[in-house]
Amino acid sequence: MAGPEHTYLVVGPPRSASTALSRVIWNNPGVRYYSHEPYESTYFKGLDTTEAVAAMENPIDLAGVVGAKTGNGLLVKEISFQLGEHLPQLLTRTGHPVVFVLRDPRLTITSRRRVREMQAQPPDFPLAETGWQALVEQIDYCRAGNVPHLVLDSYDFRLTPAPIFERMFTAWGFEFDESQLSWDPQPRLGLSNYRVGGVDHFFTRVLNSKGLELPVEVPVPVDDFPERGGLRDHVRWALEQYERLRRVQQFVPARAEVART
Repeated sequence: MAGPEHTYLVVGPPRSASTALSRVIWNNPGVRYYSHEPYESTYFKGLDTTEAVAAMENPIDLAGVVGAKTGNGLLVKEISFQLGEHLPQLLTRTGHPVVFVLRDPRLTITSRRRVREMQAQPPDFPLAETGWQALVEQIDYCRAGNVPHLVLDSYDFRLTPAPIFERMFTAWGFEFDESQLSWDPQPRLGLSNYRVGGVDHFFTRVLNSKGLELPVEVPVPVDDFPERGGLRDHVRWALEQYERLRRVQQFVPARAEVART
């Protein structure tokens, strides 16, 4: 089991490119192990958090996925709503800044609805599962408690990755070079701790990718979201929070200038 000095955390809402970010981190020679969404079964199956701990203690060995490693770091990537109120528990496992990932909520929510349709499920889901309420609470918890953390926007690190990843890896005590931005596809790699069997549309694209893709997606207008279940109002609120979080002091801008407070 990796101790706090060797454990690194990434948290984001679903469909925020947090798995693509993880693939960049996989390529760092100091990161040997990967635990993918250990709290997934805790949320969806109602299991005790001991199951999440067990998942973190049985991670994927990245040496068999991307090649030789020089360190034994463990990356834990989690979805904000799956983690929920268990952030304080997870924080005890790391001695490094937590990395929170943003993406325009019009894009994250549209993408989650689309994937559900691809899986022959209704597009609607509980508003909590957009991940935005939990993400806001988790970032505000860290800010209020002076917990070291960084806030990244996937639009920025997909468009101009080098300055953002240089700052992130430096905060973790690693070095970054641009060779870490490309990789071999891993279409057969299983990631989910909850869904089994068949094609997992949540990860098909990123596991078949060869590197970060440019952010060419265009958000749909807020008024195009259905009103039922309060979704449109939730998207509007999430967009306000997204814009606010891009202005916090911990936000890592695309260039070297200091983020506005």
